[in-house]
Amino acid sequence: MIQTDSHVITKLEEHKFYKLIIGAALKDYKTIEEYAYLFSHAGADAIDISAFPHSVVSAKQGIAQALTQDSKLKEPLIMVSVNIGQDPHFRRIELNESNCTECLACIPTCPSGAFKGTEKGEEKDNSHLPSSSVPSPRFSYNENLCFGCSLCLPSCHFDALKFTNWSAFETKSLIELQELGARAIEIHLNNDLDAFSEFYKSIPEFELESFCIGSGQMDPAQLVKAAETIIQEVKNKHGSSKACIIQIDGQAMSGATGQNTDIISIEAARSIMHLQSDTVFIQLAGGITDKSFNKAFEAGVKVNGVAIGSFARKKISTIKDVDKKIEWAKTLVKNPGTLSFDN
Repeated sequence: MIQTDSHVITKLEEHKFYKLIIGAALKDYKTIEEYAYLFSHAGADAIDISAFPHSVVSAKQGIAQALTQDSKLKEPLIMVSVNIGQDPHFRRIELNESNCTECLACIPTCPSGAFKGTEKGEEKDNSHLPSSSVPSPRFSYNENLCFGCSLCLPSCHFDALKFTNWSAFETKSLIELQELGARAIEIHLNNDLDAFSEFYKSIPEFELESFCIGSGQMDPAQLVKAAETIIQEVKNKHGSSKACIIQIDGQAMSGATGQNTDIISIEAARSIMHLQSDTVFIQLAGGITDKSFNKAFEAGVKVNGVAIGSFARKKISTIKDVDKKIEWAKTLVKNPGTLSFDN
């Protein structure tokens, strides 16, 4: 059995575990490298990324750069996210260009900057380019920046945006991801417990294993059953001393709205807190903000950690100075509930 880093276990036991979710769908490698760099400086315990080789390589590059600049930093675990069946984390907007009017209404809704455009009169001169490579003068969409939050959909009144889903893993590829530097895995169950059990038996062991349940697809009884199944499968495969995280995802990727969406996660976590132990740790995700950790404790739900995604990414994108980005990320990781929105 592969032992989990004692530092990680300590952070979980002390209810101080922080994971940054870069996005299971996001494939823009510069963005992955940047966030891995920023949150390595901030002291995040894990960096959750898409399960692609270049995603792992990019995360490692960002982490290495931070560690080079500050030798006192603790290297975060690179965690790859995989799915069983359809999951809101494993989807991406698909643009129907024939329906798109280039109205630009979607641009301000996107926390990752996947949509770009210019106002009329600001179009660039592309006359020097061959016609086959000329982009729209007003609008473009980079699907690799999309992490599937859905915030853009209400803005489009021309049926030009829709989701496409995919399965983001092949069992054989997980060994390659480990060899590249992934030390942790997160499996999104989607309440298909039989498929999960078969898949879990077939994959290599990771140093830290996390299991995501919820995503708006389970009621309290189903959450308990899923959690019990996870605990039993981990015990069957590795023995009773293997640590694992059960991540409760109340409403996936809704933290960017900042409208108390974490309440769903907190109440969902409450239903399985009786299963918490010295090897079973409970983590909040989905709609999580800077206030969520404190809010959960105040509600009597003493989770071991939080996973923050869209809230952090949206805020970071508004800060221009790198040092200020790092300082804000440090505040988020180390002092929940005390963030300032001044740049």
